[in-house]
Order: sequence, then C-alpha cells, then structure tokens
Amino acid sequence: MVAYRSLRVVTPPAVEPVTLTMAKLHCRVDTTDDDTYITNLIVAAREWCESFTGMAFVHTELAIRFDSLPEFFTLPRPPMAADNTATPVSITLTALDGVTSVVSTATYRVDRFSKPGVVRLANAKAWPSHSADFNAVEAKWWAGYSSDASAVPQRVKNAMLMLVAWWYERRMAADQAGLVEVPMGVKDLLGTVKWSFY
Repeated sequence: MVAYRSLRVVTPPAVEPVTLTMAKLHCRVDTTDDDTYITNLIVAAREWCESFTGMAFVHTELAIRFDSLPEFFTLPRPPMAADNTATPVSITLTALDGVTSVVSTATYRVDRFSKPGVVRLANAKAWPSHSADFNAVEAKWWAGYSSDASAVPQRVKNAMLMLVAWWYERRMAADQAGLVEVPMGVKDLLGTVKWSFY
C-alpha cells in the first residue's frame, strides 16, 4: 500500500463516465422527480470507484506535495492523460530563500506509459536547489482515460451503474438482510482494471 498524504484534486472532471439518462435507464426510472438525487449518486459512485481502483477515469488535474525531490517519483491515479490538451506535468519548488519557482521541463522526463506515471531526472540534470521542508515541492498533472468519458472502460461504467442502482434502491448504510455494503459484482468488475489501494 502506498500513501500519498497530500494528493488533491485541482480540476475535477468536466463530465461523468455515465450520464443521467444511462443511470435512469439502468434504475428503470422514467420520471424527473429524482434527477438531482440520481445525479449526486453518479458523482458518489465515480468517486467510490476511483478510490477503490486507485485510478482516475475522466481527465482530472491532480496535485501532490513532497518535502524534497527524489531522483524519481510516481504520480498516482493512473492512467496519465495522453492527449495534447492535458499532458503537462509541472513541478513547483520553494527555494531556500522562500521564493517559489517552476522547474524547467528540460530538467525531468515523464514516463506516461508506466502505471502509475513516473517523473525522473533527465540525463545529466540535477534538481534546482530548494528547501527540504514540509510540502516544499508540488507536482501537478492530468490523469484519466479521456476528457469526454468515451475511453473509460465499459466495465467501469457498468460497475458505476450497478452502484448507483444499489444506492438508489437501498438508502440505508447496509443491506439489512446480509449487511452487504457494496454488491460483489461491482468489486469484481473494478478488480479487472484496478491499480492499487492508497
């Protein structure tokens, strides 16, 4: 298990992997009375599924902080964004004099094919001098299959729909009969794409 104490979302996804129409069809709902509630369930389902898999589904800008820069480090929530509109990885340092600066992209290389992505020093390069202090380094990047959810695996979408329907039908913390919090099928589907817990 890998811990990322400061991982945060900078820019949330612009769309959800499943639409309200898809969720209502799956739940067999044909009125608009619960549209807001179902929309909120979709967001909660995506957040739960991302947490379970350790991944990002739709393009999301993330940030993480370190006390100092190692020779290389990983960027959680794979996959890293692969299109030209959301690919930059930026690293900001707080120098010894307290001044904040952005590290030149020529200083480091990004391995987007690794899962999770990896940032490492470029050949014959060195990190600029900076203070080794709490959260002195911040890295930002984009993760997710695509910006419009078209590339999100169908297994993930089906798992989300199952979870939305489960929560829609059972509005208690657990099923009273079996004390089942999440249907086994949801975890089975997500297990086929999961990276890790963190």
